[in-house]
Amino acid sequence: MAKTVNKAYNDGVCMICREIADASSFSARVGAKTMDDLEEICTMAFAESSMRMEDSEVANQKGYKLDRKISIRKPGNIRVDTECSAVIGRMLYHISNTDTTKTEIYLSLTEVRELEDSDAESD
Repeated sequence: MAKTVNKAYNDGVCMICREIADASSFSARVGAKTMDDLEEICTMAFAESSMRMEDSEVANQKGYKLDRKISIRKPGNIRVDTECSAVIGRMLYHISNTDTTKTEIYLSLTEVRELEDSDAESD
C-alpha cells in the first residue's frame, strides 16, 4: 500500500483577493493601493516553490515577469484565477498564471507594489 505524504505549507500565509471595482470614469483599472481596495476571498498557508526553466519560458511566452511561485491547498469551492491578486505581508502580487492539480494550486506571481496603510492620507 502506497504511503501518502502530506505536503507542508509552512513558508507563510497569503491572502487571495480581488480588486474592488473602482468607480473611475471609463472603467480603467486604477490598481489597489491599500487593503481597502481589495476584497478578501480566502487566506491560505503556502509553500514556496522553486521556479523551473519551464516556468520562466511560460512567463516569457505569456508576457509577464515571474517574481515568485507558491503552492496552496485547493480552497474548496473558491475560484482562484488570474483575475485574483495575492497579498503576502504588505506586498501585492498579481496572479499571472495558475496550474491546478487534484489537491493544490501553483500560483505564478508578479510583484505589483507594497500596499500603503489604509488610514494614511492620500493628499
